Amino acid sequence: MRTIRTATGKDFDSTWDGVSTIDGALRFDVVNASLDEIHNTFKDPAETETLTRVEDGIESVYTGFTSYRGFHVEDDGAVIVTLQSY
Repeated sequence: MRTIRTATGKDFDSTWDGVSTIDGALRFDVVNASLDEIHNTFKDPAETETLTRVEDGIESVYTGFTSYRGFHVEDDGAVIVTLQSY
């Protein structure tokens, strides 16, 4: 499983992430976290200014995705977070 790490070092379990070629939004799923924790973390631009995906020791960094567009819950319980860079 991969981890999404916020700018302040909070780690969230995730199974996928990516930037949409249609609207340029960064989307990723979060598993094993409460809705309150997800919402309160990812609505804060100080947390999302830099997001790092860590998978098998390899880090990939997303920068500038500070506009929180919200989240939705999938049928399997995964929470999909959407962030935009403006």
